[in-house]
Amino acid sequence: MWTAVVIVVASVAVTVAACLLFGRSHAHTQADDRDADSRGFLGAVISGLFIVALAFYMVIVWEENGTAEDNAAREAAAVADTYWQTAAMPQPQRDHIRTLLVSYPKLVADKEWPRLASGESDSGTTDVLNSLHTEILSLPSTPEEVKSARERALERLREITDLRRERLDQAGGLDHTGRLMLIGTLLGAVGMIVFPLLIGFTARVRHVVQMGVTAAVLAFVCVLCLGMTHPFSGVLRVQPEAFTSVTEELAGIPAGQSG
Repeated sequence: MWTAVVIVVASVAVTVAACLLFGRSHAHTQADDRDADSRGFLGAVISGLFIVALAFYMVIVWEENGTAEDNAAREAAAVADTYWQTAAMPQPQRDHIRTLLVSYPKLVADKEWPRLASGESDSGTTDVLNSLHTEILSLPSTPEEVKSARERALERLREITDLRRERLDQAGGLDHTGRLMLIGTLLGAVGMIVFPLLIGFTARVRHVVQMGVTAAVLAFVCVLCLGMTHPFSGVLRVQPEAFTSVTEELAGIPAGQSG
């Protein structure tokens, strides 16, 4: 919060100082107004490139966050579905598998999710998932209802593993296209401030105020963009609500009512 405020204020201060130091006086506008059309066209091109890069970047970030949220919901739902399959499983595997299934979403929400912001996974969560694979694979293939529950549980476990792998991949941050659009957005914002100063900008009060306001808006947009580079941290970070919800759901299922 305060970092963003400092960046915006600093951007405005630097821009205003540059306008006052390097801006031309009104007496030096002279006859080069004949170049106004070409300068205006070039400025519009820079503005257009900034807007296009910003639009693409926002779409990429929005889709990434939406995918992360949807995948979390699917992963949690697969955990719940696997739990319901345990009713047909024999003892003592059934209780052990249920214990692991209850532990998994809790570990994801409490241990692994905070580590995703730095692109890391939780080894304890990995161990629980591996134990689930081992326990379910060790189930007998007879009678038929146990075989059916085993196959269904393995199918759901593969889905959980794939979705977790995708979640960990997303924890790495933006892909190449996203980074490219972010760089384009930042360069476009800088260009919209630097270009008027390079071609000659009069140091009139209204022009200085205009540049200061523009710098504030662009700095805020850039800070916002930098705060959305990761789906598990920053402004639009995805929360582990799906896993906390499924943990409560599993805790509320009586031992004899799954199946």
